[in-house]
Amino acid sequence: MHQSRFAAAGIATLAVGIACAVEAAEFKDFAGAWVIRSSSVAPWKDPKNPLGASEPGQLIGKTVTFATNAVSGPAPIGCAKPVYKVETVGPDMIFEGQLAEPKDYAKNPDAVAAATKLAFADPRHIVTLDAGCTELQFHLVKLGTVAFGLNNRVYLMTRK
Repeated sequence: MHQSRFAAAGIATLAVGIACAVEAAEFKDFAGAWVIRSSSVAPWKDPKNPLGASEPGQLIGKTVTFATNAVSGPAPIGCAKPVYKVETVGPDMIFEGQLAEPKDYAKNPDAVAAATKLAFADPRHIVTLDAGCTELQFHLVKLGTVAFGLNNRVYLMTRK
């Protein structure tokens, strides 16, 4: 009986900690201006398929702004009338689930390992912004750095 009280207290403490971490994920973590700084080949890219060479040049150096009434930025990022949703997800849910998808060249995909290699501060709990008006989702790598995936590339943005 004594052990069950300690177990219940431990579970309650853990639940409060998880709730605080999720509650801490807010639109303010994304709001404002960001600059697309870099692009790298996505870990899920099939090596047999070539990448388009012009897209990174059209995006790198451009500004993306998350405002209450719009997401401004180059196509296909910008959109009007966003309905923001911020949530904390596992690595298997980012980049449309691509980190967890089995590929011929990655027989046993490990989404946590892939997220770690991409430098996510907490690869098991990734704060994600869905604007609701663009096909892209934006993932908080660490405070001040956001990633998004587009056409088999991972782009990184930092605060402007």
